[in-house]
Amino acid sequence: MKKSIVVLTLMISAFAATAQETEKHEIRAGISDAAGITIGEGLVNAFSNAIVSGLTGVKIKDTKSKSLGMFELGYRYRLSDRVKVGADLSYLQMDRNYQTTIAETTTKYTRRGEYLLVLPTAEFAYIKTPLLTFYGTAAAGVLVARDKELSPGKRYGDNSLSFAFQVNPIGLRVGKKIGAFAELGYGYKGIATAGISFRF
Repeated sequence: MKKSIVVLTLMISAFAATAQETEKHEIRAGISDAAGITIGEGLVNAFSNAIVSGLTGVKIKDTKSKSLGMFELGYRYRLSDRVKVGADLSYLQMDRNYQTTIAETTTKYTRRGEYLLVLPTAEFAYIKTPLLTFYGTAAAGVLVARDKELSPGKRYGDNSLSFAFQVNPIGLRVGKKIGAFAELGYGYKGIATAGISFRF
């Protein structure tokens, strides 16, 4: 009887250790406000519009910008109980409507910006329970941007590659294998990010 109990205890311990060991991977999907990009683009557009208007006399007015937010997919690999590394791939599409006025003739245009963000990421859990994890992340990578004119009869296109970063000191994940997360911070993804994740 004692041998059976010892064997059963060893089997349960081995199963629990294996289950913990197998949960080294995490897949994430989320959405962020992309405030870092949208605010930056708004300031650049306002500045360039003022320069063009001052030099040529053409009045340029932004009428509306629309975006659904920045969508992201991510992966994390657990190096230790508190440290993970991985990467996030994020995409933002933003349409900007504007109009030009020359000699009281107004023409409307639409320009589309597409942004792809590739960020290798490090994560540190500073409070960890079976159900709740409080953590912070830091990431640095590249932003690939493409700008093109959608208006008929007007050709414009521009591609660029630049450094990008994201620091989210406040993060909370709720759940075990399947969970929901929310993060607050600053960078190219914006101020707030939320989504779901799956550990395996």
